[in-house]
Amino acid sequence: MIVRFFDWEQPKNVYNSIKDLKPGDQVVADHVWGGLFIAKVLVVEKNIENEESAGTVLRKATAQDFQIVLGNKDKERKFLIEVKRESRKLELPMKIVEVNFDLSGSCYVVSFIAEGRIDFRELVRTLSTQHQKTVRFQQIGSRDECRRLGGYGCCGRELCCKKFPGILKSISTDMARCQLISHRGLERLSGVCGRLMCCLAFEAEQYEEMIKDLPQKGDQIDRDGIRGRVIEINALNRNVRVEKDDGTMVVIKWDEKNKK
Repeated sequence: MIVRFFDWEQPKNVYNSIKDLKPGDQVVADHVWGGLFIAKVLVVEKNIENEESAGTVLRKATAQDFQIVLGNKDKERKFLIEVKRESRKLELPMKIVEVNFDLSGSCYVVSFIAEGRIDFRELVRTLSTQHQKTVRFQQIGSRDECRRLGGYGCCGRELCCKKFPGILKSISTDMARCQLISHRGLERLSGVCGRLMCCLAFEAEQYEEMIKDLPQKGDQIDRDGIRGRVIEINALNRNVRVEKDDGTMVVIKWDEKNKK
């Protein structure tokens, strides 16, 4: 079964023997990190391929469980302030995002953002000793933080990372290149998280299929008496703009007869 434990986290597999669960249900699971956490069911009868289990579902969440979560909020805020204070003392270049206590109060999960790897072992020792609890630090990315906070993109719609509960795909500049928009620059292709926009992945596969038989920008072509260099292609209407050897421009339709 696939669930999500935290807003900033990718979906996880869990072992489940509870019947009559459906997407949207809240369950209590024994997490591999230690402690009991509430998770939201995303998919019941499938697992994420090549992904190990993150825990075992024990039961459906009850009103008492949710009361414990609400009761922990004030404690979590105080612990968050303490973690920030201690991290500043140690001069650790990290942004503390959130603290989550488990239902039993034995495990504290601290999510943070940082550029590169951070040696926070001394910080963990300090906090664990002071509170006599298991303290788990989990580094997340800026996209994960946006998923947690939510918001709206430049399109006016809810952020894709928040709206769609699945695994966040890795976005690359190749996706922008195959959709012929890489020339817009990273600033216009980046979302509110500062990373490449998630929506670049939605149509990348279709564009790759559409342009696979088109000439590439910069190619030299000689078709139907037209000889020159390709300076622009349009995957949707299959038009190819060519700069002829004499310097003039011409647009040709790249159809079946042009394929070779």
